[in-house]
Amino acid sequence: MGYYISMKLKLVEKKDEAKGTTSFFLEPERPVSFLPGQYIYLTIPTLIFPDSKGRTRHFTISSSPTEGEILRVTTRMREESGFKKSLDELPIGAQIDGEGPNGTFVFDEGEKLNNVFVAGGIGITPFRSMIKYIVDKNLTTPIYLIYSNSDNDFVFKKEFDEIVSSHPNIKVQYVPTSTEGHLDELKISKFITNQKFDMSQPGRAIENWKLKISSLTWWLCGPPPMVDTMENVLGKMGITSNHIRSEKFTGY
Repeated sequence: MGYYISMKLKLVEKKDEAKGTTSFFLEPERPVSFLPGQYIYLTIPTLIFPDSKGRTRHFTISSSPTEGEILRVTTRMREESGFKKSLDELPIGAQIDGEGPNGTFVFDEGEKLNNVFVAGGIGITPFRSMIKYIVDKNLTTPIYLIYSNSDNDFVFKKEFDEIVSSHPNIKVQYVPTSTEGHLDELKISKFITNQKFDMSQPGRAIENWKLKISSLTWWLCGPPPMVDTMENVLGKMGITSNHIRSEKFTGY
């Protein structure tokens, strides 16, 4: 699963991705080998704002191994997080200590089944890495992304829309939970086994996925309550644990 190392990272760019969401681009002192979906630990030099959890956090690498040496991490900026506020205050060129990569929530090129990615909020980050990897490697792996968010400001939406327009093996359904409600068994069933709906116009079918439940591998990533709910939903649909992979983002 790659190799685990300590490294020095230089902050080279910051980019606002969506409302309250920022990407940090980090240049490692030497190339880092990682797999799509893995994460790294970051330790900032000092806490400008106090944080009882200290100066170290882990972040999924939202960039793909195909995108060069610069590592990208993307996170929701929380007012209550002294760490994130301190990270955001770092000047370009600042040095950050890193350790990694780590994690087993990773994409396998040998995956034969159709893959359904279910992302909640900032849980989209490992899926961005995986999808970009699939596109850059010209893989034909079928990917069906269901992306729920509290508003219509979806992270990476422009990029995903461009990918979908030119890669028929990748499909995306956006679900704004503030207007359409949280994902449940009914929505999932409609998306997968019956019809894909345009959630901005309830009831309007725009494409038919027609996937067999037994032919799917489910990937779940997001806040713990969302992942727990989805595991229960999939259990009610008769999907066994060996077809489910999950990662919970606690946020801080």
